[in-house]
Amino acid sequence: MNLFLSGWAGFKEALGDIPKDWYFINPFIDLNEIEILNFLENKSGNTVIGWSTGGHIILKNLSFFSQRFKELIVVAGFIRFTHYIRPRILKIMIQKMQTEPEKVIKEFLINAGLKPVIPKKVDYERLIYGLEFLLSSEVSDLHSETKNLIILQGVDDKILPIKALEDLKKLYPSAKTFLINRSHWIGFEEILKLKASGIA
Repeated sequence: MNLFLSGWAGFKEALGDIPKDWYFINPFIDLNEIEILNFLENKSGNTVIGWSTGGHIILKNLSFFSQRFKELIVVAGFIRFTHYIRPRILKIMIQKMQTEPEKVIKEFLINAGLKPVIPKKVDYERLIYGLEFLLSSEVSDLHSETKNLIILQGVDDKILPIKALEDLKKLYPSAKTFLINRSHWIGFEEILKLKASGIA
């Protein structure tokens, strides 16, 4: 089993290049954090890739994932989102999601370097819950260490500053970390190329 944990509003339709043979979970749209862990309780696999919020969930539960997957790849991950993004911005997004959700989502997708594509049926309440999660969620198991962790971030990331990667480097000194010439979304094919080349 290979698993891709997407980010907030990280719809397959917007990402575009997720292979069909990878199991895909969009946090909050499909399953919340606890439901993801329950789903994976009796499963294992080769690689898990977590992007943004998905990467944060992996880092929050690092021991859990490292016991079940041979390789963990975190793309644009963070210890706590509000260390880098003011809580006020998230609160404004939550407020605007009540009245103009499509505009909020499209603006986010464009800033993330993605196509502003939204599926026809979206549960906006679940996405609001995802934003509320980002207001308070934090990696607390700071002493958890693993040698099968790879962390990537884009140089042109408009969502997270490079400091997010620098902070993760300090927490996980044995992890392989790379700055890539990309945006918040690096691109699945790019990640796989790096993996295949042995760089990551």
